[in-house]
Amino acid sequence: MTKKTYADLIPRLNSVVAFEMGGEQMALPTDVLREVLELPALTPVPCAGDFSAGLINIRGVVLPVADWRPLFGMPLKAADRETRILIIETSVNEQTMTVGVIAEKVHAIAEIDPDTLRPVPAVGTRWPKGTLLAMARWNDAFVAIPDVVSIFENQISQEPQLVGAD
Repeated sequence: MTKKTYADLIPRLNSVVAFEMGGEQMALPTDVLREVLELPALTPVPCAGDFSAGLINIRGVVLPVADWRPLFGMPLKAADRETRILIIETSVNEQTMTVGVIAEKVHAIAEIDPDTLRPVPAVGTRWPKGTLLAMARWNDAFVAIPDVVSIFENQISQEPQLVGAD
């Protein structure tokens, strides 16, 4: 899978996982989603930055878990019964990467109307440049659609321990 662009996103909106993080609604196309898990025990990674939440063991496979909230300047919320891990598989720097991402709540597998898709405003948003593919509307709310490839390419240069083998 190569880096997805705004135009590539339109046909991918027929199936997204809608979730919440830091009080914001977000959505990821399900073509990068392998599974959604209840929060397993996280093993901290020594000397890792805020982006790295730790490691999890899923059926004998150790996976890194990322926490996007510090990247987006969102408040951290203690894990509760609604906290989930989104297991994402994507290609980053020409290498397949499987990683977990913390979601405070998963709402649904849904469809987003492509007519609601909008570019990320250049001014007046809290989102760091290059971290979102687009904004859209779902259930009468704005939804941010993260650029998974860009986020991980940028963070891996800062935290190389995120690269794990499958």
